[in-house]
Amino acid sequence: MEYKENGKTYLMSSNLNRFQEKLYKHLIDWKREHLTKEPGSFKGHIYDYLFPKRTYEFSPVLYTPLQSELRDLQSGPFKYKEHIMSKHMASSQCACINLFMPILLDDNASDILKHIPGRPVDFHMIDRTRLHRGFCFEYWGQDIDSKDKRGFLLDHTEAAGTDSDLAIAYLNENGESCIWLIEHKLAEQEFTCCGGYGSEHNEHKEFCKCGNFDSIIDDNHLCRYTIVGYNYWEITSRHQSAYRCIEGAEGCPFLNGRNQLWRNHLLAFQLMDSQSYKAAHFSVVHHRDNHYLDASMNQYREMISSDISLTSFTNDNVVCAAEKYGYNLTEWAQWYRGLYMI
Repeated sequence: MEYKENGKTYLMSSNLNRFQEKLYKHLIDWKREHLTKEPGSFKGHIYDYLFPKRTYEFSPVLYTPLQSELRDLQSGPFKYKEHIMSKHMASSQCACINLFMPILLDDNASDILKHIPGRPVDFHMIDRTRLHRGFCFEYWGQDIDSKDKRGFLLDHTEAAGTDSDLAIAYLNENGESCIWLIEHKLAEQEFTCCGGYGSEHNEHKEFCKCGNFDSIIDDNHLCRYTIVGYNYWEITSRHQSAYRCIEGAEGCPFLNGRNQLWRNHLLAFQLMDSQSYKAAHFSVVHHRDNHYLDASMNQYREMISSDISLTSFTNDNVVCAAEKYGYNLTEWAQWYRGLYMI
């Protein structure tokens, strides 16, 4: 779809919400000024926020000073899978790397992380002995020895699975090894919904709509996730006390955007059950001006016990902490703010 504003033309997808339209236009302007004016294409359509089809070592939107560190990361055991949309100016994967990697590599990383609102309350210092210097992008438990290559949730493949956008290994005040799982959202207006329900192979959609949390816990053999061998409901059953779903609510409570939040918590539960980490904390970080995710987060919070944590904070919160306690991050912070409009 063609958008026009102030004498400029923008080729973008249709049905964008107000925040997406504003951010995409800004990112296209930034791309044209700093990278290239040439658009890219996807499935036969031309879009100004995509890069032209060329061979890139790394997405052009990634912070250039990170390239040597990215080469080191991508040559090791914690190499991350590049998203299909990593050549999109609004790539959430790239935005996550741009936001956190400069901080995580900084000598003052622990001080910065301590001052991010929503951090784990027991956070003491980053644990450089685990993961890749203490962190991992697209984390699914690849540091844990397991006989099953499908990971803790039995859902991991080359193309799919439950990944945490970022995992940070840390030590608590007692020196115990813990992990902080972070889901990063930039322009998305919703979390990932239930792939099992939406699957073209799901022949039991009425089961998803007619049951409820308690009945599905008792018998979930018709859930598409269970049919394909994922152990989501097995883990949920062991941690049933963590959920206090609304009584009388009909239908599976995890069909909509709450699905992704649920699966990330299941990963956290498994990491603790396996005694791989003493504690596993889960957070969502999103763009300061993106409030389209609030409804799903609030609905999910209403479903979970106070015994499990879900915190959220913004990219601006992170940059502010870095500006105050990361004495070598001034240039990066200015670059990040300019790129992502905060």
